[in-house]
Amino acid sequence: MSDSIHEALQSILEEDLDLSLGDVTESSLLIDDLGLDSVAFAIGVVAIEERLDVALTEREIYECKTVGDLENAIRAKMGSTTMSGASQ
Repeated sequence: MSDSIHEALQSILEEDLDLSLGDVTESSLLIDDLGLDSVAFAIGVVAIEERLDVALTEREIYECKTVGDLENAIRAKMGSTTMSGASQ
């Protein structure tokens, strides 16, 4: 099954954060395995907002330890924003 959230996150990791997808798995640790720093997290916040129309705070992203955690946080936020709607 094609998953647009998963695909968008993979695209962000590869294109915006310049990571090789061959090195990325669901259990990859964002800091220890992928080497993301505070600048990369900030870039990720902006890219997620632009591509997925989901506003994650930096704190929410920092709480994510793995790529899978980040994907789950995006899914949870998308589920919560569908009821309230997003302002443009």
